[in-house]
Amino acid sequence: MTTSDQKPVQLTPRQAEAVAFIRANSHLYGPTIREIAAAMGIASVNGVQGHLAALEKKGVVRRTPGVARGIELTEAYR
Repeated sequence: MTTSDQKPVQLTPRQAEAVAFIRANSHLYGPTIREIAAAMGIASVNGVQGHLAALEKKGVVRRTPGVARGIELTEAYR
């Protein structure tokens, strides 16, 4: 996964799984953290928060604070 002016971003297998789920389930709005947790078999939403924080730092996702379905892939990863 790359953008025209960035080096390829290395994702862990679990991060790639989260990105695939977000991509597949972002129609009019993004999935909730609980939906991502259920799909990935993670019992705690804190585990998903960690993955999303890492993905946000890598520029793969964008989150809107205070919005339940405010998770979206950045343009380069859609």
